[in-house]
Amino acid sequence: MDIVEFLEIVNSVQPSRSKPRPPWKLSQPDDEDFITLPVYLAFCLIAAAARPWNKKNAKFKVILCLSEEGSVPIFTTAARVFLKCVADYKLGTRPFVSDWSDRHSFRNQFEVQRSDRAIFLKEPKTELDDEARLFADAVVDVPARTRSHVEAAFKRLGLPITDRDVGLLLLEPWSRLDKAFQEGRSPTLALQRLRQYPRPDTPAAAPVAKIGGPTLADMHGYGPVVDWGNDLAQDIDDYRAGRIQWADVDDGVLLSGPTGTGKTTFMRALANSCGVSIIVGSFSTWQSAGSLDHFLRAMRKAFAEAKKNAPSILFVDEADTYGSRNSGDHNDSYWTAAIAGFLELLDGFHGREGVVVVAACNHVNRLDPAIRRAGRLDRHFEIALPDTQSRLSILKFHSGIELDPSQGDMFCMATEGFSGADIEQLARDARRAARRHREVLSGIHVIAQLRTLRELSDDFVRNLAVHEAGHALVVMEIGHGEVTEVRISRYRIEGKSSELGFVQYGEMGARAKTRADYLNAIAVCLGGIAAEKEVFGCFSDGASGSEDADLNRATEIATMLEGARGMGHTLLVEDPVDQLERLRTYNPEFRRRVHDLLQSEFDRVKSIIRSRRTALDAIVERLMETRMLSGDEVAEIVQRHRMPTVSLAKLPRRMGEG
Repeated sequence: MDIVEFLEIVNSVQPSRSKPRPPWKLSQPDDEDFITLPVYLAFCLIAAAARPWNKKNAKFKVILCLSEEGSVPIFTTAARVFLKCVADYKLGTRPFVSDWSDRHSFRNQFEVQRSDRAIFLKEPKTELDDEARLFADAVVDVPARTRSHVEAAFKRLGLPITDRDVGLLLLEPWSRLDKAFQEGRSPTLALQRLRQYPRPDTPAAAPVAKIGGPTLADMHGYGPVVDWGNDLAQDIDDYRAGRIQWADVDDGVLLSGPTGTGKTTFMRALANSCGVSIIVGSFSTWQSAGSLDHFLRAMRKAFAEAKKNAPSILFVDEADTYGSRNSGDHNDSYWTAAIAGFLELLDGFHGREGVVVVAACNHVNRLDPAIRRAGRLDRHFEIALPDTQSRLSILKFHSGIELDPSQGDMFCMATEGFSGADIEQLARDARRAARRHREVLSGIHVIAQLRTLRELSDDFVRNLAVHEAGHALVVMEIGHGEVTEVRISRYRIEGKSSELGFVQYGEMGARAKTRADYLNAIAVCLGGIAAEKEVFGCFSDGASGSEDADLNRATEIATMLEGARGMGHTLLVEDPVDQLERLRTYNPEFRRRVHDLLQSEFDRVKSIIRSRRTALDAIVERLMETRMLSGDEVAEIVQRHRMPTVSLAKLPRRMGEG
């Protein structure tokens, strides 16, 4: 959360008609609870967690789940401060705050029954049972402290903000903060004590990001670019420590992908993980400065600011807007000067040590080729839309909740084609719905935001299970790669044709393909309908129609094998790849050869399915139960149902022989 939202939370604890009582001003001689810096931090976290009850005289009983052990004493004081802000207590009356593990004491039971509002604190090791959820109006996780919270605390106490001290307050346990920031001791002296007596396991120089938000560890589904980012973070650490020169740092990269795939989110995570500042620029902001001279001046200013904050990251968005100097546009002279100026800054003629330039674009083919030459932005990563597991991980990051299997199935189906930004918006809408109903955020609120889904019949789902099990079994039996996941869905999006099941598998390593490899690929495509044919006596129409459908793909491979690879009945290459469909349509003999090849592979696959029917049935039954199997689970089922073979290495003994 940023500073503005943070201050809104703090100020929202009193209704607008009355002046708030900020917690940092509550420590008067007649106040029972002294507000130290860690208590102030804990108060802010409680105010964020208990936001639905931040109103005058609200009545509630909540259990706040703390994220760190040993923090109950500080949060107890902070919770009392919070309750005093919510309601007026008579002199001598103490707001009810208690450790959940001590809830059964006679005094606590008596007091909580008499109280309109109560807060129980639960440490991580304490388990919550059904009794807890019956008793409490809500069970809420208290968020972890962030840099924004610490900076706000420093500002209120008039302390200078340094990366070292911010990092110290983020890393130190609550118990040590409680001992250092005592009543009557100045915050400056408390910070000196913490520096003077560091923890034995405290990192020597832990980098602190300049902005809040995710880290690279949260970037699920981003692929190799995350590995590059982790390498960059290590290189920057080594550069800071003097172990390497800046020339050894990979200081330029290009990101591409559709709008909304999370390129900007990745940049925030990269800056956080590297512990550096991020300076943001784009063509549109630089051009808005005015003429070409103003454009170049704004661009140079962004590079100069990045250099001033080095080591830092300069993020150049909309890089494809530069276009090419050879576009033939009437503004060629403008673009030529703009790109030349950008290349000059990339090459570092004015000094670029300590500055990593990351450019992002939607259409990489529109970039001037000179921008991607060696030493500039020659390294390129494409960020695609997140896959199924990545979408679940992104939801968990933005909402903090995990869906149960049924909800996960609906979510994965309804969010097919969603970007990271789409899922972030979905989580935001779910939180809003939960707030409106004064409920704790759960999977129910997430599912309510999804597109309308229709539950499929058991017969339909079983047909899906048989089809995908057939694909998986054939992959395993012919050795055409390794199955990593099999999944089917019980739901379909109303009015939308979408994938209801799939088998994910890694193909054989990079090598030249033979005729056998192409035939195996055809066999895998036909595995689904072969399984349907074996189990039901016929197969459904879902295996054909679209370009990616099983029969369409098998026909394409067979056509290519016969006509474009010289691996059919003759070495002759019939036609270019893009003309083979025409050849199949107008050449009956060629069409017959493609048909024969498909029929031969279909017969082979049916034989495999028939001989391994028990394994197929076992995979189907497990899919009907779980709707998702890992590759290891499929391999285990296939191995467990493998038919024993008779060894001919030894002749069987005759009856009566010893």
